[in-house]
This record gives sequence, structure tokens and C-alpha cells, in this order.
Amino acid sequence: MNTILNPTQSDTKQGAVTYPAAVDLTAREGYLAKLANNAGATNLALPTATDDFAVLIIGSGDVAGNFSIAESPSVNETCRVVLKGACSPGDELSLADPSVPADAGKLRKRPTTTGTWRTLFIAEETGVDGQIVLCRRVGERTTTI
Repeated sequence: MNTILNPTQSDTKQGAVTYPAAVDLTAREGYLAKLANNAGATNLALPTATDDFAVLIIGSGDVAGNFSIAESPSVNETCRVVLKGACSPGDELSLADPSVPADAGKLRKRPTTTGTWRTLFIAEETGVDGQIVLCRRVGERTTTI
């Protein structure tokens, strides 16, 4: 954003963000996080629902209360995110089930089972469980089955 042409945007920034971790984000690099409200302060948190807007990729996580770094890829920009299960190129990717603590912040092929799923990325390569899969950020779409 050009702040000279858009002076109302003077306190904005581009690129990575640094916020305190709401939960332990250590060893979560490549996982997705969301912004969370902690008594009026912005924190980074793992997703808690499959339809969360968790579009920040953790670059450097830390324990709760310490600052962590995350970055949100632009729409149509490629990135790598930890995968749950398998996927093929072109598959819609949504959040893995965050009620399983080890899966919170991972992507998976969008299920066809009953539930609400938010497509956040499209797979650009074949992926296997645990891989940091190449994917492309897309405009979010919610599907309820």
C-alpha cells in the first residue's frame, strides 16, 4: 500500500506479522494460524473450527505469551503448508479437524462428509500425510454439506 498516495493507510504494513502466541506454537512452522482476541490484544492462535479464517502461515512459533512470526500469502500466491492425509493437484484444501490437537493448523483435502468446510488453498502437487505441500491461496469459499 502506497502511504504517500493513501495517507489513511499510514499505520499499515506488508509482509510478516509478529504477535504474542495465544497457545504454544513451538515446532508449528508451516502450520496455519488465525488472529485471536486476548483481552483486547491481538494474538496468534491455532484454528479451533474447520471454518476459521486461518490464513497466516507460522514462520517462527514460540510458547504462549511470547512473540511468534506469521505471514499470509497473497491470493493466488503459492506457499507450503503441513498436510493431513493425501491430496492431488487441483484438490481444494481446507483446515484439518482442530479437535485433534496434532492436526490443528494443518490442511487436508476438503471432505465430502457432513459439516462446514472453508476452502483456503488449492493443491499444486501430490501430497502425503505430514508433507509440507505446495499449494496456492485462493479466495475463501465455505461449503456446508
